[in-house]
Amino acid sequence: MSPVNKWYHEGPKSYYPKCVEMFGEPSAKSNKKHGFALWKTRGLFNEHILRDEDVIHCVPRPHHDYFYSSIQFFIPKDKVMDVMRITGSINYDGLKKMITARCGGIGANYATLYLGMMVACGKLTIGEVKKGDLYPKLISGDEMSYDEMKKKMYKMKMANKKKYEKELKQHFAPYAFTKCYKPKQSAGATRKKRPSDKSVVGKGLKNTRNEDCSIRKSTGCCPHNKLDEKHRYRATNEKSVLKLRNKRYELYTCCLMCSQAMNAQAKSDPNKFEKMYVTRYLDNGNMVAQNPHTNKEVQILTLL
Repeated sequence: MSPVNKWYHEGPKSYYPKCVEMFGEPSAKSNKKHGFALWKTRGLFNEHILRDEDVIHCVPRPHHDYFYSSIQFFIPKDKVMDVMRITGSINYDGLKKMITARCGGIGANYATLYLGMMVACGKLTIGEVKKGDLYPKLISGDEMSYDEMKKKMYKMKMANKKKYEKELKQHFAPYAFTKCYKPKQSAGATRKKRPSDKSVVGKGLKNTRNEDCSIRKSTGCCPHNKLDEKHRYRATNEKSVLKLRNKRYELYTCCLMCSQAMNAQAKSDPNKFEKMYVTRYLDNGNMVAQNPHTNKEVQILTLL
């Protein structure tokens, strides 16, 4: 029996085996009417989604859309509308910094995203795309093979990641806002004093090796464990990854048990985790963590 036998539309139903052949078993799946299958991937694409839907599209020829492919790629605000004008099958999420094509298969998605990336980085203008009728030509494979597109797209993605490293970490869409919103302190409220971004996190605090917590870019002290009998923070020995709200941070702890405990808390109750450990986020997206036993800032967790 088909693993998507309860889907309603025949297009996505028949395309599902091809997706499994290309990407393996899905990361998540819903086998019901209007269901979906999701693949989280690495490399060029960040994810693919096959939806039980039928979006009718009459250009460049009549066809049906139901397969989504997404690439993290920053689009400067003056290029966003030009990218959107390529086709109704392309979209951009300014918060995730994700450009997405929705077509009837992987080949058309390659062509759509290739043009979107070319326009976004200024290698093509929207006028050149329209005048040269490039969209239908690339979809048909007449102008370039999909393998060649894939290689060029990966190079563009890596160049974009290097050029817009800061922008890719911003928590706002730059075509809509210019900075993050910071709530105003209400009248009469007690202001909790925090160090400025210029202060060195962990400076003046000692770990069990009698090192300053600010060593190695403020990663010398464990943000989870209790202090020892001399009121020193536990020295870090293990490097791991902290996962919080779909983001990954480089975490240093005295032992793996501390990392596991923090990750379990971040997964089960992210709001409580932030209240316990997170004092602030820096402009570059890095997290400043306190030790909840002292409420002192002891470590900077780099955003990965």
